[in-house]
Amino acid sequence: MKKLSVSVFAALFLTAAVTLSGCTKVDEGLPSAKTEIAPAASEDGVFVSPVYEALSDEEKALYEQVRDAVLGFEDFVKFDPPVTRETARKIYSLVYSQERNYFWLSNIFYAPDSEVSMLRINYLYEREDAEIKRAELDFAASTVLGGISEGASDFEKVVYFHDKIVKSCSFSTDKLHVNSAYGVLVTGYGQCEGYAAAMALLCDKAGIPNYIVCGKNTEGSTHAWNKIRLDGEWYNADCTWDDPIIKRNDPDFVRHDYLLVKDSEIEGKTHFTDELYKGHTSCESGRLNYFNGKGLSFDAVAEGVDEIVRQLKDKGYKGEREVEIRFSDKDAFYAAMARLFDSGEMKDIIEDTNERYGTKIRSAYKHNNEELGIIHISLIYEGDEE
Repeated sequence: MKKLSVSVFAALFLTAAVTLSGCTKVDEGLPSAKTEIAPAASEDGVFVSPVYEALSDEEKALYEQVRDAVLGFEDFVKFDPPVTRETARKIYSLVYSQERNYFWLSNIFYAPDSEVSMLRINYLYEREDAEIKRAELDFAASTVLGGISEGASDFEKVVYFHDKIVKSCSFSTDKLHVNSAYGVLVTGYGQCEGYAAAMALLCDKAGIPNYIVCGKNTEGSTHAWNKIRLDGEWYNADCTWDDPIIKRNDPDFVRHDYLLVKDSEIEGKTHFTDELYKGHTSCESGRLNYFNGKGLSFDAVAEGVDEIVRQLKDKGYKGEREVEIRFSDKDAFYAAMARLFDSGEMKDIIEDTNERYGTKIRSAYKHNNEELGIIHISLIYEGDEE
């Protein structure tokens, strides 16, 4: 079952779908208003968000002015000369989403006049409370990073972050902090903005270039996900849509349908990017798509079915549940589905596995992603609840 991610905004909340993230260095502690901070751009060797780079020089200066004010918990930002309300909204929105380290910033934006000379900054927490929450978030993120295997590649780190987020967080629209990495990594509840912020924060700490994009989902609700650069190539990653609402009998159930996918595989189909974020990066490499990177992508029906059989027997012997592959060709996907489920071959495979290995697999529940050619099978064992 596909999860629909919904960001709920009140009337005065940011309504433009502009949830982007900068990739500035993660601060280890909450700085004071006088603390020097690394520039968001222009230093050699420092990744700069493509979204920040797309701003005009004037907009970059406004961005840094608002960012510095948020960093220092200032109540107002003075614009001299005044800027239009739409410009103020755009800059405030970008700082809110790009500077995910400053999670204490509220997404409430209010500017009643057509020109803005003084912008009020709204905060979710008092400074003292934010310091406590920052320490908790840093500890949670450090704990996740501490689980990275020695010598892991950036691809392996991203897969690990993805799975950790999906397994440890439950989708929610009504819990506290759901729009931030704090909600996902500390309280265990989040919605799309929170999932994307958590992935971005972990990638930041691991030194993996990334940013957050925002737009709409298939139902027209606001939605956020990540763009991540691996080996010089950009990919999309959506932890929210890989976290199923119904986990059936396996609390560790995780999908990888939307992990490191191309723009052409989702853009205009399931994800509709806000115009502000289009054209900044090209995500058309499938080389490190999850299934390619794991050797689980197949062209031929026979090879794909053989891999499903291998996984099913291995997982069944270990008492594990999830089997997944991807076909690069739609015809191969349909042919494999017909062979496994329409012809009854899956039943024969399960019976053979039980007889050979003494496993007690009762049935298999299939999760199809027709658009992406993915077959995901969850094994159901004897004694499992229906």
